[in-house]
Amino acid sequence: MLITAWEALFDRGGLQEGQTVLIHAGAGGVGHAAIQLAKIRGARVFTTVSTDEKADFVKALGADDVILYPRQDVVTAVADLTAGQGADLVLDTVGPQVFQASIPTVAHYGSLVTLLDPGQIDWAEARMRNLKIGFELMLTPMLRSLDAARDRHVEILKDCAELMDQSLLKIAVTRVFPLDEARQAHHSIEEGHVAGKLVLQMPQAR
Repeated sequence: MLITAWEALFDRGGLQEGQTVLIHAGAGGVGHAAIQLAKIRGARVFTTVSTDEKADFVKALGADDVILYPRQDVVTAVADLTAGQGADLVLDTVGPQVFQASIPTVAHYGSLVTLLDPGQIDWAEARMRNLKIGFELMLTPMLRSLDAARDRHVEILKDCAELMDQSLLKIAVTRVFPLDEARQAHHSIEEGHVAGKLVLQMPQAR
């Protein structure tokens, strides 16, 4: 989660102080970490959520502007918040429909980063905007035996640990499930009832 958020924002998205970032599903596991990391970097953070309760949650994390997507048009909201310019970086943590719908929310020459396979995409508007498209998969260093990239992950975790020690970064754990209830945990995530992280607890060795 922390590695994913860090790499998506900074390594893939190149987020800098003073820039604007739209983080989709800001109350989720990756999203709530990304909001805090982006604020630490000095960015202006917009985020999408589904309920008023989640809006309160992300505001407490530092989100500057919250878009309730069941009630608001995200494209219009981002245009209003940026005087029609769009966000410098958009982070998609949801999937194909959100990825496609996000293209018009990105500023010209901006970046759009996704954690998922976007599927079949109409790239015409992305090309017209000269967007940089990025993919973030935390498992790549392990799956491809990339030692330098694994070392990079260690450094990211050390940096995050320092931020936690300084009380600048906090991980919200909504609920702890025993490992044999993993299916129920995934079901909760899929239904969108989670704010923060769910934790699977390994059984104790006997």
